[in-house]
Amino acid sequence: MEDGKIRFGVIGTENSHVNQACKRFNLEKSIKGGEVVTLYPGEGDSLEHVKEVQKEGDVPLVVNKPEDMLGKIDAVIIMNRHAKYHCQYARLFLENKIPTFIDKPFSCSLEEAKEIIELSHKTNTWFSSSSVVWKTSSFQNFFKDVQEELGPIHSGMVGGPFDFESEFGGVFFYGIHSVEMLLQGFGYDVKTIFAKLHRKNCFVTAALKSGKLVSLHLIGEGGGSFQVLLHCEKGSRYLQVDMSDGYDMGFKSLIEGIKNNVRPFSDEELLMPIKVLLAIDKSARENREVEIK
Repeated sequence: MEDGKIRFGVIGTENSHVNQACKRFNLEKSIKGGEVVTLYPGEGDSLEHVKEVQKEGDVPLVVNKPEDMLGKIDAVIIMNRHAKYHCQYARLFLENKIPTFIDKPFSCSLEEAKEIIELSHKTNTWFSSSSVVWKTSSFQNFFKDVQEELGPIHSGMVGGPFDFESEFGGVFFYGIHSVEMLLQGFGYDVKTIFAKLHRKNCFVTAALKSGKLVSLHLIGEGGGSFQVLLHCEKGSRYLQVDMSDGYDMGFKSLIEGIKNNVRPFSDEELLMPIKVLLAIDKSARENREVEIK
């Protein structure tokens, strides 16, 4: 690290998230402790576009292959839109003991995800993956404040945009946001999933081992905002999530995690979003309840 800054390489520049990283680290310097120093387009982007990102984001270098980042970076962020590409890159950097963050979603394959987590432990290398909707002050404060006022949560709803037939992994691409809100807000102890697809919308019932019952409103028609409804002991509250500080909170936690070498999630917490998303897909296609194992 130069001047205490983590030098980030970014894989997958077709995603607008790379512009958000460059804005905060390189241009505005609103988040201290990191800078984006090199880019690799990955699948789905053109050389022309990655050059635009480089120029607009004030990034020193575009490399011809991922291996060219080795020796030039302290950590890597993997951002391809389609999760099927993520693990091949994670494997390279973890094998070379480079701290690795995979932008949402981690993977479309549970077996591949398990392999990557195992590799991160084998090489003793920091690793994480998540979305940022649940990291917003809006989401975090809502759960805290409502429970203080209305008591324990017994049921509720989370919702957001969705595309069952997305070219970037179907349920995984947008569904990850609502699923992570479910897990972070209500608990990781999901027992069963029942999903019903109607036209482009999917309504999901998640039963938790704690006894909580949560519905997911995955909206494929007319967009849909990220939202939460809590039913508590003494009443109910609704929130339309304010996303304005999502990227800030996400990138700050990334810097803190790498610098302190603290993983924010257990292995099972990293795998659970994938298990739930696979269950939603299976339940919707087979029209039956699916158990989470």
